[in-house]
Amino acid sequence: MRIVIFTLILTFSINVSAELLDKVLAAMNDKVVTLSQVSRVENTITARKNIAPQIYNKTDFTQKEILELIIQRFLIREKLQEIGYITTDEQVESQIKSIEKRLGLKRHDLLNFLKNNGISFDEYFELTRQSIESSYFTNRIIQPLISVSEQEIKNTFYKRYQNKKTLNFVYHLVDFSLPKNKLPKSKFNHFHNFLKEFQATGVMGSSFNGTDINNLGNVSEDGLSTDIKNILKNTDEGSFTSPILLGNYYHVFFIKEKNLAESNQYKVEKDKIKMELIQQSINSVSQQWFVNQRAKHYIKYF
Repeated sequence: MRIVIFTLILTFSINVSAELLDKVLAAMNDKVVTLSQVSRVENTITARKNIAPQIYNKTDFTQKEILELIIQRFLIREKLQEIGYITTDEQVESQIKSIEKRLGLKRHDLLNFLKNNGISFDEYFELTRQSIESSYFTNRIIQPLISVSEQEIKNTFYKRYQNKKTLNFVYHLVDFSLPKNKLPKSKFNHFHNFLKEFQATGVMGSSFNGTDINNLGNVSEDGLSTDIKNILKNTDEGSFTSPILLGNYYHVFFIKEKNLAESNQYKVEKDKIKMELIQQSINSVSQQWFVNQRAKHYIKYF
């Protein structure tokens, strides 16, 4: 009888310990995330980053961040099932074989690699499934929401290399000029206002008679004097420059367009910058997508 009672107490203690070990941290619909699941990911994070870098894309993760990653996996899988996409075991096995072939590995080589990194084959199989789902989710759900314009690429390039001498601009300029004796410095501001009014109305008032207007079209900064280059670089597109004295005439340039010339450096960096901007957009749009999806599901943290 004592043996039976002791066995019951021992069994109860083991169950309580197991329950504490598998403490529920969160629930989403009918799925739960336990402490042991999060701890397992935390203890194998280095291997997971090597196997699925698009999912585990940071150097370190807190337990809370790992918990959020698991919830995100649930949300992605729910969405893919909703649109009729299910990753089968056959797809996963095919992907694993493709990886083995690309790396020149046999199955026993892969198993040894996983063993040395503390990952079971079942975990690797599931990580591969998640990677397939993550790629399909990004391509099918997120990327159609993303657009990167040529101007965004040029703006990023300009900010990154604005202090480099290799940066070259092409401007569409309209030149307004007036003899020096008709435009004392005390009237610079008045002349600016006069030009802005002309731009808005198309009517040239009589305040500054003799103003000459010349549409220069597209002008590359190559060959321009340093003074003109500097004043144009420091003026935004759609704005008037400060007056600059050239010979006996003051000139004010209106910059209709301000573009980077397609230098060799820009051509080299263009695709790289575009991919960076796309990835930034994928990250921000994905995060907003997860926020929106959370509202459609029962999610509770414990």
